[in-house]
Amino acid sequence: MIYVVHVTSGMEYETVQALVMQGIKAYAPKHHLLERRRGEWTTISRYLFPGYVFADLPQLTDEVYYKVRNTDGVIRFLGSPSPVPLSYSEQRRMQWIFDAGVLGVSKGHVHDGKIVITSGLLLGRENDIISFSKRQKRCKLCCVINGRKHYFSLSAELD
Repeated sequence: MIYVVHVTSGMEYETVQALVMQGIKAYAPKHHLLERRRGEWTTISRYLFPGYVFADLPQLTDEVYYKVRNTDGVIRFLGSPSPVPLSYSEQRRMQWIFDAGVLGVSKGHVHDGKIVITSGLLLGRENDIISFSKRQKRCKLCCVINGRKHYFSLSAELD
């Protein structure tokens, strides 16, 4: 089961590495983002969910709970009053993000007001795109984490 762990912002990478060193599978999904700086498009890498790490724990025993909880950078598990894992459907819908590692820039075009993705991770996920901005080269998507909607943007070069 995958649990969401709130971590100190800027400590995502270190926290994931510390958890992996303890034998815990952890993710902090990143994405390449196109940004315009000084009139030039540059690609930067950012965390998709800043301040959060996803920990894949087969069973949350007291020993595992305190192993994660006492890791540098960890603030708390999400869930109240006790940690709540992502539901099976939430895990399934987010697995492509975890499997990708770093989400790259997708390419596509707009046809009759609809996005058609021709390459990249968004290929086949056009129905998940809520909105897009050709000028900013971004597509807005939504995922559900512990019953709450979270919106995020991915870069896409749209002709």
